[in-house]
Amino acid sequence: MDTEFDFTVVKRYYHISPEGADSPIYELPAARFMNPEDLLAALHTSGQTVQAISNALPGSFIGTSLCKLGNIQLLFAAQYDRLIDLSADNLIYQIERHGDHTHLGYKIKELRSAPIPSSLEQREAFWIAHWQSFFGEFITPSVEAIAAGAGLKAEAIWQQFGGQLTLLKEFLSEHEPRADVLRKFEEDSRTLAEQIEPEWFKRRRNPFVHQPRYTENPLNPEEKWQIQSSCCMYDRRENGVKCYTCPRMTAAEREEQACAMLESAGAGA
Repeated sequence: MDTEFDFTVVKRYYHISPEGADSPIYELPAARFMNPEDLLAALHTSGQTVQAISNALPGSFIGTSLCKLGNIQLLFAAQYDRLIDLSADNLIYQIERHGDHTHLGYKIKELRSAPIPSSLEQREAFWIAHWQSFFGEFITPSVEAIAAGAGLKAEAIWQQFGGQLTLLKEFLSEHEPRADVLRKFEEDSRTLAEQIEPEWFKRRRNPFVHQPRYTENPLNPEEKWQIQSSCCMYDRRENGVKCYTCPRMTAAEREEQACAMLESAGAGA
């Protein structure tokens, strides 16, 4: 282990770490996402754990988990100036049950990393080369395979990437006290959004170009919640309903949910 990376936040929110899940009920080497039979088994097992009514929900969740791999690389690069290896052959996809919910994540087979250049120009060039191979060889073909296996358009997965990165930016702005870490994260994120051509995602638009929108927290009018950049399809399960921050939710539906939240909070007071 060449660097002592702190996985506390990453493991808590992204369920990705060298030790992996404590008691996984299913595992699959990430490189086998491109194998149709293995992928269908992963979709089926993942869907069962969340009472999905089709492969759309597990396809969305597994697809979005791939975005989190790039986010972790950005996070650790800002903190340690090192690129952690999260390539397909170094990851094992895992499912773990926790009471009434399920965690989807990855075990890192070997914790290895490479130094990132310090100068702004060299750092940018380093990231461009990395992102082109990372997306071209792993993330993009995996997203396309997952979308096909789940009966989705790849766009439905890609559209979630911008919102996921924005959520991490906002989390860091609230919890990271080191100005240099925030600066490097912002600069590196800008390289991803502005310097990587859409063709590497097989799209007409870079999915990390995103303008966030917000809605009011019904329980605290002073707090704003980010509306997701795309529907995560959490309603595609037994008795499922849309998330309060779903972009597909109408104003009337959001108002109805807000009233229900307020009523529930009042009953519990």
